[in-house]
Amino acid sequence: MDWNEAIALLHGADWKHAKIGLDRMKALMSALGNPQKKLRFIHIAGTNGKGSTCSMVRSILTEAGFKTGLYISPHLFSFNERISVDGTDISDDDLRRISGKVKAAVKDLNEEPTDFELITAMALCYFYEEGCDYVVLEVGMGGRLDATNIIDAPEVAAIMSIGLDHTEVLGDTEELIAAEKAGIIKSGAPLVVLNQKGSVLQVIADKYIEVNGANAEVSALIPFRKDSEYSLEKPLLHCDLTDKTEKMVKSYPDQIVNRFSGRGYLTVTDPEKLIVHSYSLKGEVFSYRSIKNIELPLLGSYQIDNAMTAIDIILSLKSRGADIDDEAIKQGLLNSRWPGRFELLSGDPVFILDGAHNPNGAEALAESIKVFLPDQKIIFVMGVMKDKDHLEMLKIITPFADSFIAELPYDGRGLEPEELKKEIFTVFEGPVFTAPSIKDAIAMAVTRGKELNLPIVCFGSLYQAGEVRRYFLH
Repeated sequence: MDWNEAIALLHGADWKHAKIGLDRMKALMSALGNPQKKLRFIHIAGTNGKGSTCSMVRSILTEAGFKTGLYISPHLFSFNERISVDGTDISDDDLRRISGKVKAAVKDLNEEPTDFELITAMALCYFYEEGCDYVVLEVGMGGRLDATNIIDAPEVAAIMSIGLDHTEVLGDTEELIAAEKAGIIKSGAPLVVLNQKGSVLQVIADKYIEVNGANAEVSALIPFRKDSEYSLEKPLLHCDLTDKTEKMVKSYPDQIVNRFSGRGYLTVTDPEKLIVHSYSLKGEVFSYRSIKNIELPLLGSYQIDNAMTAIDIILSLKSRGADIDDEAIKQGLLNSRWPGRFELLSGDPVFILDGAHNPNGAEALAESIKVFLPDQKIIFVMGVMKDKDHLEMLKIITPFADSFIAELPYDGRGLEPEELKKEIFTVFEGPVFTAPSIKDAIAMAVTRGKELNLPIVCFGSLYQAGEVRRYFLH
């Protein structure tokens, strides 16, 4: 089922014109019997990386024998992808049936829910009907007032990389955005946080202390400096090229090393416990904490960060009694699939699709280019939404560019190719082309890539990922 068909079933309010808050969601779920209160959740927020991490956690839990629901957004091919159980998407018939159930519940409400609130309600109803052991729940936007935050304390909450996105709603600094994301923290629930900028971690840790102060021994957080000079910068990549297999480890100038005791506890991923044994366009092999030689088919230097977070989430679940062995973790990660994130779609010429759509994502893409496509100039196919910080993204990406092909990823909300071309020329002096469609842009890029023997990277919006993948896979 496509987006238009699905939304036609629901007729929700436009979120941009709706009052932000959880009141509508509370009323709707109450009318539906509060199925979310009978489910166990892993709740994951963040600017980037949350979808990949959700997929990894779901795959591990399924491999461990747990019936596991997964709720994500946006979708790439069909609307059904947003709601799945053990890797199988909800059927069209179940979508129609549950949408009818949700629409019937809306009739007695004082205010019409938004599309996302209705879809979230459908997902929660479906997961309850399916008898899921766990549900992996991806936050839509922010966290504090997101529709997914209707749940009570999850089994584990997690916060991924924080960057500038949706600034008109969430705030114009990483720290303000982190505060919104930290709104998913609940008393007694373990929290896993991706190791990142110190001021961001400080905001999240302060919120954790505020929520769990009565249940946590704050002095057990070791070491954690609250002084203004504290900083945790981006990792440095060190490669030992004397070995036949490159070994890459990440080191930080300083780091936070977990622990709250008591009912709840905070874990920050620990790059000192990471060894990357090998990486190529075929995948990566690494060890983390006590788990050795983990194979990860997902490309992108950031995917190992996401995998570390997924592993720490699973270890937190194990601390709460979940029966998950190391083999399930390794096999689950090996089985992980997350299309559109530094995904290799062609080898001749190399064509990589990446969903980077904000400066934080562009930085992650740049790191992946350094690792997987070193010392090569790139043909970039780029399409962006009007409301994204595309100029900042361009500043990050242009040092790697041979040329750009501008296209329109989404009619109505997308930035016109000619307008994007003008923006590119403000920071780039090389060739810039425009294409009337994504299909034409890919064809132009492939022709140029073969002529010049250069790799191609398509990025800028997840909304174009489905069409790009169809070009190569169908």
